Amino acid sequence: MDLKNLLKNGADMLGVALDDAQIETYWAYKDFLKQYNEKVNLTAITDDEGIVIKHFLDCLTVVPHIGGGRVIDVGTGAGLPGLVVKIARPDIDLTLLDARAKKVKFLEEAALLLNLENVKCIHGRAEDVQKKVAAFDYATTRAVGQMDALLGWCLPFVKSGGTLIAMKGPNYKDEMEAGMAKMGKLRGKLASVETLTLPNTDITRNLIIIHKN
Repeated sequence: MDLKNLLKNGADMLGVALDDAQIETYWAYKDFLKQYNEKVNLTAITDDEGIVIKHFLDCLTVVPHIGGGRVIDVGTGAGLPGLVVKIARPDIDLTLLDARAKKVKFLEEAALLLNLENVKCIHGRAEDVQKKVAAFDYATTRAVGQMDALLGWCLPFVKSGGTLIAMKGPNYKDEMEAGMAKMGKLRGKLASVETLTLPNTDITRNLIIIHKN
């Protein structure tokens, strides 16, 4: 299987057009991720096909929902979805936030290696950083916790009129009842839940899209 074509065609199916230079940037990111993962635990997915489908294509599902401006990825880990979105959308001003210093060091090195501009990497806990950094157009998050907790971590970063995009697996409905109560307290309003299947797989993903009033 030609994995570069899989990425390019899969991105097209998601409504994201990638040129050859962007594909090569994703490949450099993939190789650096695998290399760095040997000394710092960044991901349990280490095969090329898994990275392309379960990381890159998965994270590209966010791109059509981002209009531009300032974006923060909360609990970004290995830069997922933040760096994946940035490669596809070099126009955004990206902040990557993670509580683990070793992962932030990886993010700094990755952004430099991939020649990505306007990327800021912050080491800290969301609830502490909120006091210093806010007013983002978009916040993204992937696999950082239950809905009620992640809303408390993420929505305070979003400015009025901005959007939080939370990436969730198939069991998100189990978390929504508690999440809805927290959402209202933080001036959030559920805009939509986008359910989709990753290209060429039977893997279902859900994007919980929340607008801040």
